[in-house]
Amino acid sequence: MPVPGFNAQGMLPPTIGDDPTTADRSPYFVTMPDFVRAFATSAERKSLLRNLIAYRSLIATDGYENGIHFLDGSFVENVEAIRGSSPKDIDIFTMLHAPQKYVTDMSLWQSHGFPFWSSEIADLKKNKDRFSLDTYALLIEEHPLGITLRQVMYWYSLFSHQRETFAWKGFVAVSFDRAQDAEALALIEAM
Repeated sequence: MPVPGFNAQGMLPPTIGDDPTTADRSPYFVTMPDFVRAFATSAERKSLLRNLIAYRSLIATDGYENGIHFLDGSFVENVEAIRGSSPKDIDIFTMLHAPQKYVTDMSLWQSHGFPFWSSEIADLKKNKDRFSLDTYALLIEEHPLGITLRQVMYWYSLFSHQRETFAWKGFVAVSFDRAQDAEALALIEAM
């Protein structure tokens, strides 16, 4: 499914069509190339998309291959029309499965995995400074199902409403797929 267009309020619609109970609703699960096609509309946006792909590349350097990013914030709004400015960052909540090397060797997780996770993947300030991304992350294997569901519900409720107006809005989900990133980066450069 491609990313739907902005509604009259300059946001992604929370649902597609007139049926409020439809399954065609946010988060919109799209590919990274589709995300780029929808949002690479200015030099500032292209720069943030390159940063997002660089962050995904960083994650992959430690063997992470399976996960999902929920993408939100002013980046998925028409802030140029609403506020007369470009988006300054992308808000990301990431859920990742641990690489098999950490699942089978807890001492490796403690000596290398956790330090990488906390200082690279989940370091909000560091990722804001180097990528202009607000990054929040959850390692699925680290939490019981109840805590994982609670985190998902928290981020869904946060991302599905605009901060300033509390208006209901849509957001996007993109699977962690490095092959798609190469295609997405080529699209950015070709635009």
